[in-house]
Amino acid sequence: MVMADIYSPVEVILDANTRTRRVNVGGILQFPDINQQINLEWGGAYLFTARVYKGVIASPFAFPAGTAFLWGADHIYEPNADPIMSQNSQFHITGDAAFDPAVGALCWRADLATSALKTILQSTTNPSLVFHSYLWATPPTATSTIIIVAKWDITIWMPAVDPVTVSPVAPIWGDGSYERRKNGRTQVLFPDGKWRSRIGIIQDGQPAETWGDPED
Repeated sequence: MVMADIYSPVEVILDANTRTRRVNVGGILQFPDINQQINLEWGGAYLFTARVYKGVIASPFAFPAGTAFLWGADHIYEPNADPIMSQNSQFHITGDAAFDPAVGALCWRADLATSALKTILQSTTNPSLVFHSYLWATPPTATSTIIIVAKWDITIWMPAVDPVTVSPVAPIWGDGSYERRKNGRTQVLFPDGKWRSRIGIIQDGQPAETWGDPED
């Protein structure tokens, strides 16, 4: 087993010309569609592998030797410490993946089991949040000019079970931890990842509740 096998791989293609994430469609860089979004879970250890291009696949972005990298993500646009951050020391760890900045090939580890991230995810009734991530590069020059390589969004989900403590992260029903409104009804997220509408009924002459069909 190589070191990379203990991390979940996340492959990304980046266009430095537009500072966006792209996908390879028949050799052409295209914007990802709704089915090509990045979904991650709190508690996971991920290994990002990126190829950085300049508009077209035939033109890789060449980072100077000695360039330092930084990747971070937050759910808000504020100049604070990101709850997810990979310093330069998390890039190009032996055994992880191909790393050759001269041809735009990068790799870095990302820890999504931080308490700061958990607090943010538990502060909302949504089961997931969109995080805005940035990849920065600092070439070894006298001015240390920072390059914004690319920015792209990722969705991070809070699982029903805490993978660190192997215990429930939060009640799934009862206190409204994971609820949403749809078609005029309140829906609750169940452990199987499906939403069900809470439906009021009369049972034996008394008010009661039942659940609707499962929905995504």
